[in-house]
Amino acid sequence: MIPGGEQPASLPAGEPSRVDRTRVTVASGPLVGPVLARVVGIHAARAQLPVDRLNDAVLIADALAARAPAYAAEDRLPVSVQSAPGRLEVRVGPMRPGGAARVLEGAALPEVGSVIERLADTVKARQGAGGDEYLVVRLGTELEP
Repeated sequence: MIPGGEQPASLPAGEPSRVDRTRVTVASGPLVGPVLARVVGIHAARAQLPVDRLNDAVLIADALAARAPAYAAEDRLPVSVQSAPGRLEVRVGPMRPGGAARVLEGAALPEVGSVIERLADTVKARQGAGGDEYLVVRLGTELEP
């Protein structure tokens, strides 16, 4: 079990168990965007996502990097990225209570809504120990229900 109360994504039956995980903690500041975009882009490529979904993943990373540091529980933003063939998961946190909703609201455009929610397949806020929150964003071509 990983922080945020959720098991990592599992592979479909019969698939070789190749899951790549990276955990990074970036000090709030100008490097959050470039670091997060590169880590997410690498994992999207490892997941063999089509180019349009890889682009969506990087846009999501940019939106998260622009908004999530303001709600991080500390002055650093912890991010866990996990990929498997056809799937990518980005878990941001711990964040302060209410941070996940504020990140999504901050990524909203008029008449479009939250860019993160529009581009991702699933977006969930998870409660962690002590009231912290985790924002879990998944996208891919082979997602579990």
